[in-house]
Amino acid sequence: MNWSKHHEVNHIIEKLLNGHRQVFGDKMEGFYLYGSLIWGDFDIDSSDIDTLCALTTEVKPEEIEHLRMMHEEIANESPLWRDRIEVHYASLEGLKNFRKFSSKMGNISPGEPLHIIDAGIDWLDEWYCVQEYAVTLFGIDKSEVIPHIEKSEFIQTICGYAQSFRERIQASKHCRYSQAYAILTVCRALYTLRNEEQASKLTAARWAINFLPEYRNIISDALIWRHERNASVQNPFETYVLAEKFVNDIVGRFFD
Repeated sequence: MNWSKHHEVNHIIEKLLNGHRQVFGDKMEGFYLYGSLIWGDFDIDSSDIDTLCALTTEVKPEEIEHLRMMHEEIANESPLWRDRIEVHYASLEGLKNFRKFSSKMGNISPGEPLHIIDAGIDWLDEWYCVQEYAVTLFGIDKSEVIPHIEKSEFIQTICGYAQSFRERIQASKHCRYSQAYAILTVCRALYTLRNEEQASKLTAARWAINFLPEYRNIISDALIWRHERNASVQNPFETYVLAEKFVNDIVGRFFD
């Protein structure tokens, strides 16, 4: 099936879907695609493929090993997509009760290898995006997977997430890609706060360039730096100073 205008992306999604069927069999209840591929401003050079795989029970360590081999096979076949595929392997019980307790979830995302994490209320913003924007590629409808999340809950969570970048930005002193991630994430949080809807980082950055003309240059630079995921950059501390100033100013002005 053609979920994207990019043949390689469609091939990867097909590989994921078939691989999940082999690993989980009847345990897989649903597979969902969301993110910039659905919003319509997917960047073939930098965007990630965002998915959720819903299971009848929590993912097991032995299943993680099979999944790890599957993801490695895909990365070897399509090296440009290594570290650009995001899949959350969550149980239906964990998804339906994420406000009440944390559950074990398999997770692979940019910058993080496949591993098991605890997922609870801190995943509200992610599940809201699934609720509002995801397309069902396999199995039960997304409405049967995610309990309803109010927009006000989502916006409150986004504001808290933006505030966390006061500390998170400090870890980006030696990585300009991480600085770009912080800048663009804060732009997206501000877009959500002002427009009461989620958007991709690209859409939010373009909006923020006009909304924050004093930061036009740093936001425009961040859109370039986000392509430097694996690049070695000289003197990233010089740009860190600008990124830190942006994050602290915007968070202080709009999210405190």
